Amino acid sequence: MTDLSIGRISTELPTGRDGYATSVNPELFRLLKAVDLDIEYVSGQGTALHDASGRVHLDFAGAYGALPFGHNPDCVWRAMDTVRATGEAIFVQPSVLHPAGELANKLVEVAPPGLGRVTFVNSGAEAMEIAIKIARSATGRMGVLSTHNSFHGKTLGALSATGNSKYQLGFGAPVSGFEAIAFGDSDALEQTLKDSPDHFAVFVVEPIQGEGGVVVPPAGYLSRVREICTAHGVLMALDEVQTGLGRTGTMFACDYEGVVPDILALAKALGGGVLPSGAVLCRTELVGESFALRHTSTFAGNALTARVGIAVLDELTADDSALVTRVEELGDTVKSELRKLALKYPTVVTDVRGRGLLLGVELTEDINFVGRQAILGSIADQQNLAVMVSSYLSQVEGIRLAPTLFGARVLRVEPPLTVTDSECRRMVAALDRAFAFAAAGDLGGLIGHLVGRSPKPAPTTNSLIGARLPHRPEVEGDTRFGFIAHPLDLDVFESFDASLVEFSHAEREDLLNRFASATSELNPSPFVVGSGRIVTEHDGSAHGNLIGLPFTSRALLKLPSGAAVAAIAAAANLAFERGATVVGLGGYSSVVTANGLALGTMAGVLTTGNSFTAAASIRAVHRVCAERHIDLGTTRVTILGAAGAIGRTIARALAPDVGTITLVGRPGEHGQVAPKLWAAAGEIADAARGGSGALAAAASRGSLDDLVASGHLEFFDDPAAGVARAHIVIAATSAPHSLIDATDLAPDAIVCDVAQPPNIPHDVGRIRPDVTVFDGGIVRLPAGSDFGLNYGLAPGLTYACMAETMLLSLSGEFELRSIGTALDSANVHRLGVLADRYGFELAEATRWRESR
Repeated sequence: MTDLSIGRISTELPTGRDGYATSVNPELFRLLKAVDLDIEYVSGQGTALHDASGRVHLDFAGAYGALPFGHNPDCVWRAMDTVRATGEAIFVQPSVLHPAGELANKLVEVAPPGLGRVTFVNSGAEAMEIAIKIARSATGRMGVLSTHNSFHGKTLGALSATGNSKYQLGFGAPVSGFEAIAFGDSDALEQTLKDSPDHFAVFVVEPIQGEGGVVVPPAGYLSRVREICTAHGVLMALDEVQTGLGRTGTMFACDYEGVVPDILALAKALGGGVLPSGAVLCRTELVGESFALRHTSTFAGNALTARVGIAVLDELTADDSALVTRVEELGDTVKSELRKLALKYPTVVTDVRGRGLLLGVELTEDINFVGRQAILGSIADQQNLAVMVSSYLSQVEGIRLAPTLFGARVLRVEPPLTVTDSECRRMVAALDRAFAFAAAGDLGGLIGHLVGRSPKPAPTTNSLIGARLPHRPEVEGDTRFGFIAHPLDLDVFESFDASLVEFSHAEREDLLNRFASATSELNPSPFVVGSGRIVTEHDGSAHGNLIGLPFTSRALLKLPSGAAVAAIAAAANLAFERGATVVGLGGYSSVVTANGLALGTMAGVLTTGNSFTAAASIRAVHRVCAERHIDLGTTRVTILGAAGAIGRTIARALAPDVGTITLVGRPGEHGQVAPKLWAAAGEIADAARGGSGALAAAASRGSLDDLVASGHLEFFDDPAAGVARAHIVIAATSAPHSLIDATDLAPDAIVCDVAQPPNIPHDVGRIRPDVTVFDGGIVRLPAGSDFGLNYGLAPGLTYACMAETMLLSLSGEFELRSIGTALDSANVHRLGVLADRYGFELAEATRWRESR
């Protein structure tokens, strides 16, 4: 008998979910999973979808309009069952396809007059390819004109006509001959055709832009397009892949204005929600031998899809097209109710538009919409609020909605045409609750389900409105900067948004991980936390954006090097795109990019802020010692992180004045001092010569070895041992945690903690009241500045690394930037001079630390 308790091998076969996650589209799976939209639906009927856990969801996304009668409609299955029962041959190319002929006759009958030729295809993208081929073949011209923000499919020709460069990148699109103009602007069309006579074969346009955000053109636009195209001998092709066959309350959207195009593309609904199918209708004279004998298809027009298409048209035209008429009436009612929500939540909903049952609810992108600094404001600024609302609706309300592809702010309301009044009322009520949470900035209410929190009752008021806003507009004449930040730890994460108070540390970590996982090339991880202005008394002003990353210090260090650098590069690029001329690397964004060197050349200036951090810390040490009447000449100073850029710079600056310096760093090999630490010691010895302290006197008499032998320079790789006898401790490492305990410090020690997160534990004041601890890298902003964002500091204070970014922006002295590990002492001094000039002062750091 085999012992299955050891080395057990699973005999379970991988699931379809596993296969999708690993072999079909792992990238999309990751994004869906991050926001709990990775739902497995196991059955569906009408508007209802049943997931693997037994929950029922009402489907108001409707497969982008491909579900005219919902899931598994009886009328379609009856047609398919008939094909099976009769044994009708399905694929018989080449042959006379009489079922295709029957469907073609029905399409011609319901289509705008004059469209007598039908070419069958297998998808909407293929329909657009055929529309382009017909136009080029008929006119002999190669130019194709479309509109910005349009969507026509993802095959190469259709993608070239698609008016969104983000989705064309990397695919060689647009290919030669394709151009785009503004949607809804008939004057732009007329001017373009005048400027390029006999160039364009066709103007391709959607009656209503679907994936572009359910954008409805001005009244009369299509009629004017028809006139202009006719006048210039250019064919007019309507992409009705999403709007056709009853979706907008008329059989075709162009029927609303009585417009007859030259070419009309259909798909989606023609397959009845069961099969992929499409068709291109055009004027008969546009298709001759040049096209007809060169274009064929193995699968298009097969008997099964033809029978399904016939069933679809029969259902739509039954009872004098009663279903289509009902779509118009119900659509008007739903749009009216959605507009009531827009009036109720004006900070959340910015527009409701569309026609019939193709409606769009546009959500805000205003970072200030909550009325205070809030994660939901940053999510809105990223145009991701619709995604979060969709997640809430799915997981909490059992309603399936999704944003449009390009118009990421827009929730698509596109249910089956057979949706009931009561189902629509349920959808509107669910949106009401979602918008209430969003308006209140209630993170737990809107996305608490992502971390396993139970649903909450919708708020009736927003008690948090009235706090400081996270974004201040720039003023003409402001210089521009950006600063990259991230929560140093899970405690500090709470300072970004007051609504995080109710989340545990584990929930906060889960939330950050989800934010990070939800990022992609199309939707990078950085987000704008907010912005503010630095105003100086005499020397100008600067406006800056704080760019956040969804990683704590530990998480950023754990990222693969390439992923960490890419995330920070994306953050810097976001700041530069928003007008910054200089961007500061805050927190661990400098550590994981080798002090900015790994980022290479960028669109503007980068700085780690290390020079002014060192300058501020040096000043703080001197100030505290002067206040305590401490004679530095005989003082023992320990530097934690002495081999780093900030630690060795502070040590060099203090060397002429102190008695002894103890350098604490990583251990070297074979009991030797690590090379970087030894190099730092050499710099310190050189800097000490000529000073007034005991170390300077010893350095003037002997070599580095003599300083070590005499005990004026010491080396430790154990932080606790290194601080045991120190009068002054400078903590400047990149460790994301405390390095010593309160009991390790000498009596009455003074500690300057430059590190963020701190290297010194926060309980020092309670356990060791004799010890003074202050944060060396903290400065006070100039009076009158308005940079009131929350990121773990008291109002009016900022980190010195951010202050350096501000100083560079104000002064334009970008040559002072801090990049790499070598900091220039002259630059450190100059930044101190600039700080005095612009009104940056050392904060009362001791009191700040004690009150924290």
